[in-house]
Amino acid sequence: MSKSIHKLIDEQIKRWELGKKEEKPISEVINVVTISRESGSQGLEVAKKLVRETGFDLFHNEILEAMVETSKNSRALLETLDERGMNIVDDIVSNFVNEHHLWPDEYSKLLFRILTTIGKHGNAIILGRGANCVLHRMNVLKVRIVAPPSARCDYIQKIRDLNRDDAKKYMTNKDANRTAFVKRYFNSDATNPANYDLMLNTDTLSVDKAVGVITCAIR
Repeated sequence: MSKSIHKLIDEQIKRWELGKKEEKPISEVINVVTISRESGSQGLEVAKKLVRETGFDLFHNEILEAMVETSKNSRALLETLDERGMNIVDDIVSNFVNEHHLWPDEYSKLLFRILTTIGKHGNAIILGRGANCVLHRMNVLKVRIVAPPSARCDYIQKIRDLNRDDAKKYMTNKDANRTAFVKRYFNSDATNPANYDLMLNTDTLSVDKAVGVITCAIR
């Protein structure tokens, strides 16, 4: 785990601690966007551009995993909420577990609480890790970025400098791993359109246009 990731988490916790007294009700505004994506669909590029447009904080896989794996930071993160906020987080997680008939292990319980804590604070873009599943009852915009396999394979070839066969293997493995993760920890289908508010095709929409659509939906 890199020092830069540790620093990002520490800075995020400090910002939340400073804004603790200004917490808003979770239903007041849409100030959280979850982004699920197919491999090679430019979901990360959409998320980064959306950060620049909104000023929200980006939470991607590496940051979320670091929050789960580092117990000190995980506890500190959860404690950035007041007592009422922590109770709301516990209620959301408990209801989610019951609704989906889950038997969570320590990893998934902590991931659920971290995702919900981020959702409670708001001003966040959460990339991956099934955030749309846990936060589905909060006032969150749930986005799925897709593209045809050929276009995704072209993009992966370009950015990773792979031949066609290796790009296809990379794309297939990534998609399978992401789908398996969501199924295992959330008992949900990552490819089901019903789990999202918006599905955007970056083969027909540029990254800028996709971000424009998301921004309009938020505002």
